[in-house]
Amino acid sequence: MNEKVILSNKYFLAKGGERDCYIHPNDNSKVIKIVHRKGKHNNQNELEYIYNKFLLNNSIPFTHLSKCIGFINTNLGQGLIFDRVLDYNNKQSSSFKDFLQNELLSNEEENRLVEELKEYIFTYNILFIDVDLSNVFCCEYKKNNYRLVIIDGLGARRTGWRFNLYLKSRSFTKYKIKKQWKKFFKNFQNAKSKIYE
Repeated sequence: MNEKVILSNKYFLAKGGERDCYIHPNDNSKVIKIVHRKGKHNNQNELEYIYNKFLLNNSIPFTHLSKCIGFINTNLGQGLIFDRVLDYNNKQSSSFKDFLQNELLSNEEENRLVEELKEYIFTYNILFIDVDLSNVFCCEYKKNNYRLVIIDGLGARRTGWRFNLYLKSRSFTKYKIKKQWKKFFKNFQNAKSKIYE
């Protein structure tokens, strides 16, 4: 994309370990991720672009993922555009972590959503690596109808031989998916146990 967008605090959404996230000034349904870390970093934008392209080339449905659109030039440097996770009423969806902490759903609904996400990840071999609960949003896509959407932490932690192996070796990928899912489920159980302590 040749257009250059101007980002400011007005559009700022969130700060991560490596990237800042902004609402696209010209499109409320998109976000732009900008690397803010000076010096050495893990090339998260490049990594997620490659992984999203891999998913698209393999015709993977993005029902539970925030889809990557492509790179864009901004006043803060090169950014990567993603679909923004919005509820049916066009409001920003909240993280699954927030939903759990504020007990916004029934125990049964929480378990159902997690089971649905698991089925999606294992069916389509999705590499969800950074399994923090804040990397999953709970989208109310219709009134009182929810789904979990992964917004960050896909592919690998950094580019390199291991990431390339994930993309080429199905057995290695399956091993990694099982390992990371156990960590995610543990995070989920820990979050719930803190509520009932």
